[in-house]
Amino acid sequence: MASIQRTRMRENWKELAKAWAKFMPPGKPSVGEIAFFEQEIKNKLENNKTPCALILGSTPEFRDLLAKYGINTTIVDINPDSVRAMTSLMALKNEKEKVVISDWLNMPIKDGTFDFVMSDSAQDNIKFSEFEAFFEKIARVLKPGGEWFFGAINVHRDDVISFKEYVDSYKNNPGKFNDFRYFLLQIIRLAYNEEFYNEENRLFDFHKIELKIKELADKGLLPAEAVGKLTIGVDYQQPMLSEEEFKNMLSKKFTLISEFRDKTHPAMRLKWTAILKKA
Repeated sequence: MASIQRTRMRENWKELAKAWAKFMPPGKPSVGEIAFFEQEIKNKLENNKTPCALILGSTPEFRDLLAKYGINTTIVDINPDSVRAMTSLMALKNEKEKVVISDWLNMPIKDGTFDFVMSDSAQDNIKFSEFEAFFEKIARVLKPGGEWFFGAINVHRDDVISFKEYVDSYKNNPGKFNDFRYFLLQIIRLAYNEEFYNEENRLFDFHKIELKIKELADKGLLPAEAVGKLTIGVDYQQPMLSEEEFKNMLSKKFTLISEFRDKTHPAMRLKWTAILKKA
């Protein structure tokens, strides 16, 4: 399966770039989040003219921000084709940027290398059972007092809706689901429903939602086009924690310095953005 996915990525990296360009926050960093991080970078540059930064993944918004200030940047991404796609979207070129092809748990980087690390929902790509090892790894590659510019998709457990409420929201106003962010807000709020969520592994299964939507469509209880409107269209599972759970886990290695709430769209309440300092 992994080799098939890599082959498809090599064939479709341009399509990936087009998709990312159309993708919207909270699925990627918002203008507000970038401004929040930029202010902290400016503060850092007052005391350290040559900071070193690590980006987990190849997020072009982060890379453009660091290129703007000519910061020594290392990108760690397991997929070179993803790097190629995201590089094509950059507005600026950073001559001080280098790419390391590796997974994040085993990246070949010395301890105490970076002044700060940037990531946007990086932990979505890691098993919950490996979260603590992942957080430990980030703490280790940071210098003493180093910071993690952190972003996570999450949903509060008291903000959950039932599958029936999800379907009814579509029936009552299907046009709203043309807005990707409205759709994302509603489908993420299905997290923690036991039919879609494995509590032990903290795993939210989007594919199970798709199967239930298709079942309703097959029975004539939903129009056929609802399948495309109410599902993400791929067999995908994602670790899902609440903000409180993230904070509790991260507090073992980091201290919360500041956090940002983007209020430009209701869906942005799904995003927790913070600056964490190595404890």
